Amino acid sequence: MNAKTKAEILRFLFVGGMAVVIDATFYFLFAKFEILDPSWAKRVSFLIGSAWAFFMNKFFTFRQSHFRFSQPITFGIVYMAGFLLNSILHDVLLNMTSLATLSFLFATGVSTCTNFVGLKWIVFRSRREINEAP
Repeated sequence: MNAKTKAEILRFLFVGGMAVVIDATFYFLFAKFEILDPSWAKRVSFLIGSAWAFFMNKFFTFRQSHFRFSQPITFGIVYMAGFLLNSILHDVLLNMTSLATLSFLFATGVSTCTNFVGLKWIVFRSRREINEAP
């Protein structure tokens, strides 16, 4: 793995961690002050965290300044696929082992890896990488 990819992984993990903090902060604020019921608070807070993740991954993690119309669409697809993968893996492992912490960590780890790969090679693929593709 080259130095550029290692740096992107570290930035990606930082951005993801901050997205979780933003998601949780808005969730608890919306719920505590009864701005939204808990179900809607979670939906809206997830969208806020995802918006943060999109822009920070675009400009900070993968250092892209150009805009392609496809980026927000493919970002949504990659994140939805990661969400579904996370949910399914969690539930399957939980049903097999009854170990909630292991199920959570495994599902989160796998979806984090697939999200990184999807963002790096699909959503925020550089123009140079696109032009060099076979």
